[in-house]
Amino acid sequence: MAVQYDPKIIAQHAEALYRRASRIVFTSGVIGFIVGAGALGAASNRSPSNTVLTLVGALLGALMGISIGRGRAFVYQLQAQQALCQVEIELNTRRAATLTSALAVKSD
Repeated sequence: MAVQYDPKIIAQHAEALYRRASRIVFTSGVIGFIVGAGALGAASNRSPSNTVLTLVGALLGALMGISIGRGRAFVYQLQAQQALCQVEIELNTRRAATLTSALAVKSD
């Protein structure tokens, strides 16, 4: 079975990478929220301001998670852009080759 080039498959892959990038920011934020709340909540278990410290920990954890998630999302977005760039390079190369061969046939 011969494999044929299909730019639609690469575009679908790029879309999937962008969806993954958007999910990873949200997921990292939620995980950071839970870990931050648990860590600071457990550390302040004997404190009267337990709720406030738990909320502060949750907020800090969420911010750290979102920051980490954005960094990871950027990698996915960059991979998607590289794939789309390769499709454009192929399209432009094909156009140039078609034009060159059409000019060569005309000049004969």
